[in-house]
Amino acid sequence: MKASERIEEALEVLWECLMEDSSPQMEAENQLSQKLEISLDQLEQEGLVERSAETIQFTPAGKKEAERAIRRHRLSERLCYDIIETDQVDMEEAACQVEHIVKNGNEEKICRLLGHPETCPHGKPIPPGDCCRKAREAKERFVVPLTSLKPGEAGTIAYIKAGDSKKLQKLMVMGVLPGNAIELNANFPSFVFSVDYSQYAVDADMAAAIIVKRG
Repeated sequence: MKASERIEEALEVLWECLMEDSSPQMEAENQLSQKLEISLDQLEQEGLVERSAETIQFTPAGKKEAERAIRRHRLSERLCYDIIETDQVDMEEAACQVEHIVKNGNEEKICRLLGHPETCPHGKPIPPGDCCRKAREAKERFVVPLTSLKPGEAGTIAYIKAGDSKKLQKLMVMGVLPGNAIELNANFPSFVFSVDYSQYAVDADMAAAIIVKRG
């Protein structure tokens, strides 16, 4: 791994520790030393973090770089999981390789391809980019799992994220096909939706496989 890539990986770990963990300070240095073979001294010398006796925090430049790195990583996870259909076991390693290729603004192209996703496959937030903000201003449709819709909300099926052929075939028999209109009728105790003038009830796992363009 190149030195610049080790720094990016370190910034991603720090982002999760400092921005998303409820008790970050004690964990950050341990995780870095165990996982990345890079010290906080180096990040401090690069002007990316600041330390006092008891706290670690990003510098403004470090926070910006860390946000970009975590965004590329989580978009890469979505690309591997949703489009390439890499299983979760291999997804992390594949995403780590892909994220270092999608620099120089290419992440915006991937973000648009994925419909400006708001979360990674683990459910963690993807920091929005300029393309996401522009899409919201233009009221561009966002792509989300059917489970994210509210009862009564409708959209268009974007694609099916089926991990196995049996699930895919079952959904296709229901008329769950890209381009078809779909409406979520209820989300408890099961997910009930209408498509092609018919109504079906499925469990949360099956509903999460249906990716919908809102609106």
